[in-house]
Amino acid sequence: MKLELHCHSWYSKGSKIPWEGLASPRDMVKDLKKKGFGGVAITDHNTIGGWKDAKAEAKRQGLVFIPGVEISTASGHLIALGVEKCTKAGLSLEETNDLVHRQGGITVAPHPFDLRGEGIGREFRKADAAEIFNSLNLTRIENGIAKKEISKVGMPAVGGSDAHSLEMLGMTSNIIEAHDADSVISQIMKGRIKVEGRYTSIPLVVSWVRERMKRSYDEVEMYTDKNYSAPKAALSRFMLRRFVGSTSRGWDMLGYFIIGLSTAYSTLRLAKR
Repeated sequence: MKLELHCHSWYSKGSKIPWEGLASPRDMVKDLKKKGFGGVAITDHNTIGGWKDAKAEAKRQGLVFIPGVEISTASGHLIALGVEKCTKAGLSLEETNDLVHRQGGITVAPHPFDLRGEGIGREFRKADAAEIFNSLNLTRIENGIAKKEISKVGMPAVGGSDAHSLEMLGMTSNIIEAHDADSVISQIMKGRIKVEGRYTSIPLVVSWVRERMKRSYDEVEMYTDKNYSAPKAALSRFMLRRFVGSTSRGWDMLGYFIIGLSTAYSTLRLAKR
């Protein structure tokens, strides 16, 4: 079966921009069913608020539901699969691992080498498995490093769409011979998994960011007014209005430019190692 093992519903919230995930758990499960998936782990940030609806809809749609959550540890993000509850954020990697294992779950290192520094880097070895491909690692360098380093140690590898909208769902699939959550976990630990991934397009990312800004408009304006100087706040409000009200492809071009700069920066940084 095809599994989506890393995705976010509207229960995932950001700090400066409240809206992060855009879709309801029920709609996500329905969408994955249409796309031919047989199971899903909705891995919201530090919350299991979407479990109830996702589990109920998965039962209706005939999909396997794997309880999951993306935990913010002191070292970076760590996904827990097959757990019963959410582990407290901010603990050490070792503490988080231990608490997940006590519940009978496993840990996965998502986007370990992402440019934002939200992954756990070379500490991925402390997890039970690691993402060898993440659809939002748009420079592609991060995935290249992950594939190389994870292959070196021979640990189980999975993939993640890291989807934050319905359109992003299913960008990466995990092919596993399993029939329920327990057998999914067992197959992951045995390394019996095939990852098929593709990258999220820049226009789709821009569309996602625009919708986030629209839904978080008032909160973003309040943040800029509170934390920026008057001239900077005025400029930020102007750019915010222009962005959310525009459908120009110019924003897509800006996205490509930023990714190009990020790729160049990453290449130079790696060359110095």
